[in-house]
Amino acid sequence: MALTFLSLTNDVITRMNEVVLTSTTFANARGVQVQCQNAVNESIRYINQREFGYSFNHAQNSSTLTPGVCRYTAPTGTKSIDYATARIKKDDDVNAAGNNLTVLNYNEYIEKGYPNEEDQVATTTLNGSHSSSVTTLTLTSTSDFSSSGTVYIGGEQVTYTGVLGNDITGCTRGANSTTAATHASGTTVTQFDGGGVPRNIVRTPDNNYLLYPYPDKQYTLIFDYFTFPSDLSAHGDTTSIPDRFAPVIVDGAAAFVYQYRGEVQQYQLNFARFEQGIKNMQSLLINKYEYIRSTVIIAPRGSANFMGGVVS
Repeated sequence: MALTFLSLTNDVITRMNEVVLTSTTFANARGVQVQCQNAVNESIRYINQREFGYSFNHAQNSSTLTPGVCRYTAPTGTKSIDYATARIKKDDDVNAAGNNLTVLNYNEYIEKGYPNEEDQVATTTLNGSHSSSVTTLTLTSTSDFSSSGTVYIGGEQVTYTGVLGNDITGCTRGANSTTAATHASGTTVTQFDGGGVPRNIVRTPDNNYLLYPYPDKQYTLIFDYFTFPSDLSAHGDTTSIPDRFAPVIVDGAAAFVYQYRGEVQQYQLNFARFEQGIKNMQSLLINKYEYIRSTVIIAPRGSANFMGGVVS
């Protein structure tokens, strides 16, 4: 049973010898009850700030890449991306064999002048509406487009064999397993000078990421990441922290309430328990080997050990 905001808050309120809340009264909490609510969130935030690698904060991203775009935003609530797990999914529809991405240093990316989408994209618009079956498309301008190649119109890819004035001719609609569609006048038409299956991923200073080369098709990018959970709000909201660590949350929350109230001794007592609880969580969930090693009972000198020998 997941820990709810109501149950955690009431555990803290009980420590304070105050009147507990119900699902009905929770939204109208007053005084120390509100302090306890705020302290529960503060405790959970503190736990998650101390360590990002908890399994209960683990998630996996699977997103469709946009052709011609190399800059991407991390999923909402991301605390840390495990870049070593980044990979392109095998997908026969876009001729992707599936490959792991190599992490590239951002400074190296900038210093070597790797190209990005801004200097590799030719863009114009459709001049007039076009049905899904026409094989000649009239553009506003073809001056930056190659004599043959592929253009992108919304989610559709169109290959063409020639250019005549502002028309691209010999079009194959719905190319590369996309779907041919009717497009209105003024719809953006884009062509990419290069690109391909991404081989590198680059962490940017703003904690987002770049791909190189930029994708030329709608490949699927997969990677593992760790989230930073949102604060609890409604009485039934639950925390991802496992139930068995409820006392850790409550110790931290109680410490923060005592801190609000200026009760230094109680604050110090509860915060010490809180810190020890976090260390136990890290030992159990992050570094199990060190936890097991730290709990081995050392036999006194001269006694028989579990292997039958004598400890000298």
